[in-house]
Amino acid sequence: MLKKMNLKHVLPLLFILSNKILSSSAQTNDIVTITDEQLDSFSYGDKEFKLAIIGDSGTEKEANKVMELTDFDALLHLGDYDYECDPDKYFEKVLDSDRSYQFMGVIGNHDAKHQCPDTAAEKFKNNVYNEMTKDKNDKVKCEFSESKFMWSCIYENMRIIGLTPGINGADKREEQLKFLKKNLSDATEDWKICSWHFYDKYYHTGKYPNDGNVVSGYDSDSESFYDYCKDNGAIIFSAHDHVYARTHVMSKFSTPEIDEYDKDSDGKVAQIRKGATLDILNGTGGWEIYIEQGEQKDYDHWVKKYALGEHRENAKRFGGLFCKFNYGGNNKRAHCEFLRINSSDEVFDTFDIYRNDDPGHVTYEQIDKDFKNEKIMAFKEATNSTNDHQRENLKANDGSNNGSINVDKIFTTKNIIIGGSVCAAIVIIGSSVLIFKKTRKIQPESISDPELV
Repeated sequence: MLKKMNLKHVLPLLFILSNKILSSSAQTNDIVTITDEQLDSFSYGDKEFKLAIIGDSGTEKEANKVMELTDFDALLHLGDYDYECDPDKYFEKVLDSDRSYQFMGVIGNHDAKHQCPDTAAEKFKNNVYNEMTKDKNDKVKCEFSESKFMWSCIYENMRIIGLTPGINGADKREEQLKFLKKNLSDATEDWKICSWHFYDKYYHTGKYPNDGNVVSGYDSDSESFYDYCKDNGAIIFSAHDHVYARTHVMSKFSTPEIDEYDKDSDGKVAQIRKGATLDILNGTGGWEIYIEQGEQKDYDHWVKKYALGEHRENAKRFGGLFCKFNYGGNNKRAHCEFLRINSSDEVFDTFDIYRNDDPGHVTYEQIDKDFKNEKIMAFKEATNSTNDHQRENLKANDGSNNGSINVDKIFTTKNIIIGGSVCAAIVIIGSSVLIFKKTRKIQPESISDPELV
């Protein structure tokens, strides 16, 4: 075969092959391999922030310890700042004077009339208002009712509404429902929260077994605050019962109905939407932890509960709920942990919340996958943009660049090795062919074997 091939045909073929290899190598170098470490360090999506949800804290040293369980960006306090009607003590002793986090809070029954003198109750309300409107709280934009007992705030991509139904001296329940509807019905923020101090009859664990619908009202035709928040996809936070209790995702609150997509859930994931949400009660902020009892503690809609304990083992293990919203940049996911002080097992509850408008067809895993794919594409675009900037004077030959060559793409270490190997092969093969042809020229055309004698 080689005898019939002319060198002038072989060498061009080898040069073409070399060019193809180099071209293929250059294209391969454009494929970006992204590690998890690179992706994690790449900032993409909405700003992640941690919200602390704490209630019934009081002003003992345990309240400070709960605040020190972890760093957070904003605090939502669910009321009962002090149990001795001292309106300044919490704001001087527990709330950091040099805090960098934002503060929002509702009034509890121990901060209001009936429990406290009128002057102390007024001072509690003013202290909360002042903390929410001072310069260091400028990352939260709030609107207050004339009474200052109700407010609606925007923090990052979250709307938080604070109400005081059932609190002595506060606005009537009808006015509070009206305020809720005004500020929630047209809210466009990704995350929405309803917060108040008290609870309705099915959403406590039995310390006060005769309590009814303190929030929504006792009349049979009273509209449920809980259901209105649920219909708008808002997460519900309350306190007063000094326990921690979390419901399944509910499709109805006035008479409890667990959402069809959460009935068989283990509680590690809660998928909320307009028409389905969860309620979390947290009154373990530092004053006292209550027992659970009666039918209330055994409701099927509880997915996780924490109380004093059969042997009072949790008497000093106060805690707070800490949720990272826009988890990892994903504005459809939040990651929450209920943490305790004075316990070797600090994390009592951990779960994720997903905003999923169509859980019947879209899984929460798909939400994570879609976000990761978006982040990978953004990473590639950012990487390519950086490379393009670095190569702005070394553009590839695309027929309109006057024959210029993208030399940084061609002369990479990998391409040099490959090209060198191909060239070496060309030299060796070419030399072999030349030697072979030269040898043939010096041999006689016909030599017969000598005869043996």
